Formats: sequence, structure tokens, C-alpha cells
Amino acid sequence: MGELRLVLAGAAVGNGNRGVEALGRSVADAVQREARGGRLSILDDGWGVRPDSSERYPGGSVEYVGVRQSRRWHRPESWAQVRAAQSTFPAVNAVARRFREADAILDLSAGDSFTDLYGPTRLRTVTLPKEAALRAGRPLILLPQTYGPFTTPEARAIARRLVRASALAYARDPWSYEQLLELAGDDVDPSRLRDGVDVAFALEPRKPAAEVATQVEQLAASPVVGVNVSGLLLDREAHDRFGLAGDYLDTMTALVASLVDAGTHVLLVPHVHVPGGGGESDVNAITRLRERLGTDQVRRTTVLSPELDAAEVKWCISQLDWFAGSRMHSTIAALSTLTPVAAYAYSDKTRGVFETCGVEDQCVDARDVSGAEAVERLLAGYHSRARTATLLSEHATSTVERSRSQLREVFAYARRDDPADRRSLRR
Repeated sequence: MGELRLVLAGAAVGNGNRGVEALGRSVADAVQREARGGRLSILDDGWGVRPDSSERYPGGSVEYVGVRQSRRWHRPESWAQVRAAQSTFPAVNAVARRFREADAILDLSAGDSFTDLYGPTRLRTVTLPKEAALRAGRPLILLPQTYGPFTTPEARAIARRLVRASALAYARDPWSYEQLLELAGDDVDPSRLRDGVDVAFALEPRKPAAEVATQVEQLAASPVVGVNVSGLLLDREAHDRFGLAGDYLDTMTALVASLVDAGTHVLLVPHVHVPGGGGESDVNAITRLRERLGTDQVRRTTVLSPELDAAEVKWCISQLDWFAGSRMHSTIAALSTLTPVAAYAYSDKTRGVFETCGVEDQCVDARDVSGAEAVERLLAGYHSRARTATLLSEHATSTVERSRSQLREVFAYARRDDPADRRSLRR
């Protein structure tokens, strides 16, 4: 692929959210696998330009570039400085220079943040790199993500303009694809709009350090299941925002207790870790859940280290007999490793992802059921895990390959200097 130069936005690595990290590392893995010798600049909210130090991307193919909305407008990492440099001398600003040099700007919007559901500030954060790509005159490629919902005409108009201006736009499930088509309008070349799958399906699992790996392997000597408990869904505000049917923590506590009583050992898997364990941290949710269990039940649970990265968590999940989670990307780690899985979900995005793997019946909607009914349906998934494993072997393997092939398509498109060559790849 030669000296392919790419900028990746909306998928920062190392921010404590293993789902967002899984997106970024999936693209980095693909660059290492398919475009050796190229350079991937991953935007984050750090300071300056930093080479990746993980040793998993030899040859210096991955770097991290800090850029942010900041009151320190004089800092080179502020979007105010980037905009000024783009309109005058891009070479003087590291971010503006990388946008100008890029063969394409790839954008993931954290997978599900291209919406005003989380407020106007969050929407502004995910639109800034898209706007910068257009100012730089470089192809903007929207990698597989969710589009919407948009609750205001203003937000919808912004999204429509950016989608229509993109070179290629991928949705990550059939539902999102319908939203993408509606946003783009009937007069947009349909070959620019792709029905894709989440890039995290392509994330390469990595075995963690010996201490953690041995712990997980020893647990696997008996029936062992995993449960992800989401810190996002704990409080009343989340209950009202997402329209949950009942108390989320009560339901997840009852699920873990039932699994323990059924003779399993439960590995509790945090997928979002906030320093200090507060806020939306899954570590906080797990702690509160274990406080509700009996002493004997607690002994039949183990908490996976929150310090593992997304690829290491994926390896641990792949060792389990069954997994249940509320964070969508925790369940993608199971789906893509053919690990029987169920979701206790709070949005349509998870059902769409499960549909791509032929197991949509394993997605239990927390907006419809809670308490004993939800636990009963999730436990039914545990008891029918052999059937789910068969379905995943029939459908999920092709989904993983789709995830990889769409990234190869993106790299091929980005490498074309001639617009006519790019048009040929749309067909």
C-alpha cells in the first residue's frame, strides 16, 4: 500500500473506554496488517504528537496527536489554532499539517456519538474533525457507526450536510444504514453509502500478562461465565434518559446471583473504567453489585482487572463458556470470538449488531423488561448457549471478514490519487 497516510478521529486509545479503544485499535491493527509502511495518526485529547509505545505496531506506523476544544485557544492542540492554521499556514501546526498530508480522514464518532442525544457539546466534539477534513480538502470517510437519533432540526441539518459531503459513509448495522440513507437523501450517489459492520469485529485478541491469563485459564476449569455491568445505567437520570423498564442494578444483581446458584463461576468484566471508579465506571457498578450478594455468592465471582486494554479483555472473554453484557462492545468481543453471548441492552444499536451475527433473539431490551422476566430470558440464553455457538459459527465468522474487508476497501480508496480511480471503487 506504500506510504499511506491516514488520520483517525473519534476513536481515541487509552481513555478508559474499552469500546472506543477497540475501534481505534481495530483500525491500527488493519494498518499494520494491510498497509505496512503507512502512518496512522489517531486523534486524542493528549498533548502534542506521541509515537505509540506498545510495541504492537513496529515501524512507527501509529502515532497519537492531541487536539481538543479548549479555552487555552493559544495552545497548538486547540481547535481554534487548528482552524487558524488551516486557513493560513498548515505546516506550522501538527494537527493541521496531518490533515493536509492525509490521503483520507477516517472518522468513527466513538461509534455512537454522531447524535445530539448526549447534548450539543458532545455533538460539536464529534463534528469538529469532520469539518477539519472538509477544510483540508481531503476525503472524509465515515467508518461504520450509528447515525442519530437527532432531536433538533439544527442537529439533523448538521449531520445531513456532513454525510452528504463525505466521500464514503458506512453504517454498522441495518438499522443505522436506514438512518444513513434517510440523512443523505435520494439525490446522493448510493454507492457512497455502505451497509457495513462494526470495525471492532476485526480487533485482534491479545493474551494478557501471565498472571491474568493464568487466573482466567484456571477459572475455566469449571463452568465460567462473564457478566459486564454498565456504570452508565445505574442512576435515576440514566433510567429516565434511556427509558429503562426497571432498576438496572437490581436486575443485574439477580442475574449474577442466579448464575452462581446454577453452579457457575462469574467473571465480572468492566469495559469502561473511570479513574477513581466513579461516574459511569463499570468498576463502580461491579462494586455495588457485589455488595448486594451473599458472602458465598461473592466467593463465586472474580473481577477482571480494569487495567487490561481492549484486545486483552477480548482474549479473556473468548475463554468463557458464556457472556452477558450491557456495553455493546463488550458483547462484540464475544460475538467476534464465537463465544455464546446475550445482551441486556438499552438502545437499538445493540440489536442491530446482534442481527448481523444471526443471534438477534439473544438481545434482551432493558427498555421492555426488567427484574425476574429479564433474568429468566437471559438465563434461557445461558442454557441454550450451544445453539448460540452454532449460529455464531455460521454467521459471525463472515461478519469478522466483512469488518476486515471494508477496511481494505477504505485503504484502497484512500490510496487512489485520481478521482476517477476513487469513483471506480464505489461501484
